Amino acid sequence: MNQKGEVTLITSLLMFILLGIVLLSSLELKSSYRKLQRRTELFLCVKETKGEINLFIKFIGRTNWAIKNINRAKLIMMFLPLAPATTLNAQELKNFLIHAQNIRLISYLNSLKKIKAKGCQLEPRLYITPFELSVSSFKRDQTQSVNLRKGKWNYIFYSPPYTLDLRIDGTGWEDSSPRIKYFLEEKMVKPLSTLP
Repeated sequence: MNQKGEVTLITSLLMFILLGIVLLSSLELKSSYRKLQRRTELFLCVKETKGEINLFIKFIGRTNWAIKNINRAKLIMMFLPLAPATTLNAQELKNFLIHAQNIRLISYLNSLKKIKAKGCQLEPRLYITPFELSVSSFKRDQTQSVNLRKGKWNYIFYSPPYTLDLRIDGTGWEDSSPRIKYFLEEKMVKPLSTLP
């Protein structure tokens, strides 16, 4: 009778240990799944934000290029016989492009608002835009074109324990076909609670 009791006790103990191992494994698996889910959501946020930034910069770059070239065309047209009519149409087109840029700014800000509403943590500098702003719109130079703040900049996206650094090289932004380069770097960051 003693041997049966000992076998039952050892079997129960082994079953309890195996159950504990399975429970710990499932908790670790659940934690890994949550991290992977956060990482995936972070990459999706960056992808959507980068797409919006890309469309915005390219649109402003193309329209800026057109605004500057309209100014050059107006200077040339002054020496042609149909100058007054052409100059007037050029000015109307320029005003239309300026208005389109202002509308695109509002659209860009609304798109960022929608992305944030989906749960993406956006850096506040995204709302400032890569372009110089005045109180209500873009800051413009003497040609009425928009100025870029810097040629290169970055945005940081964070979802513990992951950080994505989106670096943008916008030196070729102002052209009929803008060339903008993007670089993405992923980093693991320890939460503050685990630091010594």
